[in-house]
Amino acid sequence: MRLFGSESMNNILEKLGLKNGESIDHPWINKALERAQQKVEARNFDIRKSLLKFDDVLNDQRHVIFSQRRKVIESTNSYEFADNFLSQIIEELIEYKNKNSDLEKKLLSTLGATFNNDEIDNLKSKDNSVLKQEIMKKFNNKRDERLTILGENQSKEIEKRIFLQLIGQNWTTHIQYLEQLRQVIGLRSYGQRDPLIEYKKEAFDLFEDLLERLKNQFIGLLLNIKIVSDQKIEEKKEDDKEIKNKISNIVRKNIGRNERCPCNSGKKYKHCCGAL
Repeated sequence: MRLFGSESMNNILEKLGLKNGESIDHPWINKALERAQQKVEARNFDIRKSLLKFDDVLNDQRHVIFSQRRKVIESTNSYEFADNFLSQIIEELIEYKNKNSDLEKKLLSTLGATFNNDEIDNLKSKDNSVLKQEIMKKFNNKRDERLTILGENQSKEIEKRIFLQLIGQNWTTHIQYLEQLRQVIGLRSYGQRDPLIEYKKEAFDLFEDLLERLKNQFIGLLLNIKIVSDQKIEEKKEDDKEIKNKISNIVRKNIGRNERCPCNSGKKYKHCCGAL
């Protein structure tokens, strides 16, 4: 009644001369209560309707992401996703190169440290077909290394798991972005703009960035990931243990137990190589 009731309601109550604790059953009062109740229900309905429209935007994007995720899980050939993404990235790099833009910066941001500076300088002077062949060759070599160490089934499985993990991480971050956008998008109404339309535009741009980031991260990881066999891990552990023992034997008599350990671990000698 305070928010949606009639402004003259206080005057009516004063004229009726009602006392504290006395029931209010005047027809004017009943009609005013009914009108206030209708306004409250209409306002709540509009709020729920607006929330559903905002939720529809996220629901559509969720449908796209989860459809892609389900397709990856049910696929028997996980190589097809990386191959399609790689083709798209190569086309983008060729288009970027044709615009006389900074190809080195684009290569580093897309493919990571796959190519060194000399290789990048060489690619700048070559035509588009050579650029495509070099990137494909580098990608296939990395895949062949994984095939040699893991075998075909495990190699396909690791590509699938990497892709699924990237989908989950990027989707979680995207939801947080949309939630933050939703909290502040109402301020657009002060600029005579519809918050819902502005939200749809911003959400679409964020979703495009999500798909582009997912593609680049997936190919970048496959190009830069290194598979280490169990034998190499054990050899590295033995080498580290041998080096640690040598350092310990050399400095055991020449260093205080509370001084920093010479193996650069950042710990005190008595908690590192000099542990009893």
